[in-house]
Amino acid sequence: MILLNLRDMLKGVLFPVFLLLLLPMPGFSEGTKQFVPHATAEGQLCIDKYRNDFGFFNAAPEFRINIHIASLTEKFYFGLGAITRNDTGVVRYQVKDPAGNIVIGPAPVPVSGQGYISSYDQDTIGPFVADSGYNPLQHIPAITGDYSLEFFYPPDQVGIYTISSYMKFKYFDITVVDAANHPIQGRVWSKAWQFNCGPVEPPPLTNSRFYGTMFVLSDDSIVTSVNCNGFIGGTFSISSNRTGCSATGNIAIDRQSRTGFHTYPQYKIFLSDPDSTIFPTGKANPGIIMPITINNNCAAGSVDLGVKVTQDGIIEILVEVDPKPGVDPRDVKLTSNVYANPGGNGYNIIRWNGKDGLGKPVANGVTASSIIRFIHGITHLPIYDIEYNDRGYIVEVIRPPGQKPDMYWDDSLLPDSTSNLSGCNDVFGCHFWDMATGDTNTVNSWWYVASSTAPAISFTVKRTPGSPGVISGDKSFCEGGVTRTYFIRREPNSSSYNWSYSGTGVTLTPNDTSAIVSYDVTATSGTLAVSGSNPDCGTGPGSTLPITFYPPPQVSLSGFDSICYNEPSFPISGGTPPGGEYTVNGSPADIFDPASAGTGNHQVIYKYTDSHGCKNADSATVFVRHGRECEIVIWVPNAFTPDGDGVNDIFRPVSNNIRQFSMKIYNRYGQLVFTSSNPENGWDGTFHDGRSPEGNYIYIIVYQSSFAPPENTTLTGNVVLVR
Repeated sequence: MILLNLRDMLKGVLFPVFLLLLLPMPGFSEGTKQFVPHATAEGQLCIDKYRNDFGFFNAAPEFRINIHIASLTEKFYFGLGAITRNDTGVVRYQVKDPAGNIVIGPAPVPVSGQGYISSYDQDTIGPFVADSGYNPLQHIPAITGDYSLEFFYPPDQVGIYTISSYMKFKYFDITVVDAANHPIQGRVWSKAWQFNCGPVEPPPLTNSRFYGTMFVLSDDSIVTSVNCNGFIGGTFSISSNRTGCSATGNIAIDRQSRTGFHTYPQYKIFLSDPDSTIFPTGKANPGIIMPITINNNCAAGSVDLGVKVTQDGIIEILVEVDPKPGVDPRDVKLTSNVYANPGGNGYNIIRWNGKDGLGKPVANGVTASSIIRFIHGITHLPIYDIEYNDRGYIVEVIRPPGQKPDMYWDDSLLPDSTSNLSGCNDVFGCHFWDMATGDTNTVNSWWYVASSTAPAISFTVKRTPGSPGVISGDKSFCEGGVTRTYFIRREPNSSSYNWSYSGTGVTLTPNDTSAIVSYDVTATSGTLAVSGSNPDCGTGPGSTLPITFYPPPQVSLSGFDSICYNEPSFPISGGTPPGGEYTVNGSPADIFDPASAGTGNHQVIYKYTDSHGCKNADSATVFVRHGRECEIVIWVPNAFTPDGDGVNDIFRPVSNNIRQFSMKIYNRYGQLVFTSSNPENGWDGTFHDGRSPEGNYIYIIVYQSSFAPPENTTLTGNVVLVR
């Protein structure tokens, strides 16, 4: 505007105008003036090989200091001043052309004379000596494109750059001029600027604040300015890109601030508003091309939303799972990069995994709605190692003109951090932090300049049914008719259930999540199965319960001898397998008492239950008799003739219903010649394998009656041995 006004004032005066056009125009330099807007502010260009390759010899393109030349009628001036270093050694510089050829240098950085800037005033006036500016170095380009200014200083150890090695330029200027020597702003840029703003002291004690304003040109040609607003950072690095601290494809993770150095240079960052003739303004009318496609994946329960857009940008999708108004914890927000020409059928596919905001799968048949917003001009600003930012940033939209954008940040991974995902639009600055958050960490902020929203889209979640889980109910039976009811839990993705049984001899009556199964006496073992299904995704995996029928155990009971009514009681036994129970005449019993039972037949039943719970029984009869055969009898003869004729050769008593029998026989000398514990065993008249002499012998018999109660009886007498 100043140039035009002067031209208007001098219109018609050809020679003065000609002279004016040949004179350099002060106040349009690019360098310290942009990032140190007044003499009391801090800010120095910093080359620190230990940190990164910014501005260093042979740096990768994203770390270069670039000077754009659009015409061969243009040239550029540059100057440097007041180098600060922590070690000794010559600092060199060189200039490369767009083809990578060195066109100036390598040469020592001037410390006086041509190319040396000695004061802030010289720097801000620029390379115009007549106006008290500095005497510049210059280059007349042979080709157009991006030239790079590079620096070198030797390592402070053999081949090693350490944390203590760096250099700073207090003054720094690059000015591009046209054929008439008029400065052209917006030609100096880098993707990875690095500055130093003095010693780090906690606010408000410090004066080392950085007030620089940088101009970010996004890859979709949107220009926003970032006023650093006096943050305190020592040496720090500024870059800008599309995603934040990383570029994994997961936007929610990529945009999170991180501990340590985590950034990548992508967007061009200028010291002035980029020259719009070289870097034209992008369109600010992003749009979503309808229709939006919906595709369900039954197996995963996910939904693919297909979106076409007019230009590259970011899609934000709010999936409203909870039907209540407003954003609820169950609702889900998706964010994805989208492209105008993604390939294929032109649709960008954004997948919702089918889970709500609490991480729980949304059931089949639930209707959800999606609000889809297309964001354009997304800009992330990850800054490394800013210790204090107690005033925040101020961001403005420069081109195309627009409203002040909202700023966002997610510092949740850093100590003493805050996050703002709903947006900040404070005219005095947004995003504050302190030493714990910023020191040697990468703190990211982002914003965008335009958006458009598609009409809400509703869709139904479709999901293959899952397993109904465990079938509750009895799974083993003994042979014989029985009816049982079985249950399963309700499976959220099933609208109906299919019950079946693989065996025979059953009647199955299904009833949604339960089933009644009647097994008749011929039922066989098999498998009870159930699976859920729905009309959209079919049948899911089944649950099974093996059903087993066991045969009854083999049971037997030994028979009983008949007994006299007056015999003593005895334990009942004889049932196999062991471990069962006995009953006598229908009542449980372990002992049989003839006197209590009475004469006649009595039924004993043995009942047995096996490990499967199957039962069987066997029975036997005990006959209790009453009569002469039940009387107690014992008769002892008084003589015997052991002559071998088969008649009366053995001496023994005749007995009935006795037990505990003992008989001893002595000769007249008191010698024991015979003993027996069985009334059936008698004495044959021998002693020591020889024949005993004739004569009297004494016997002593002790016995017990077998009746209840038993009595011990002793009989003593003489028996005559006759030959």
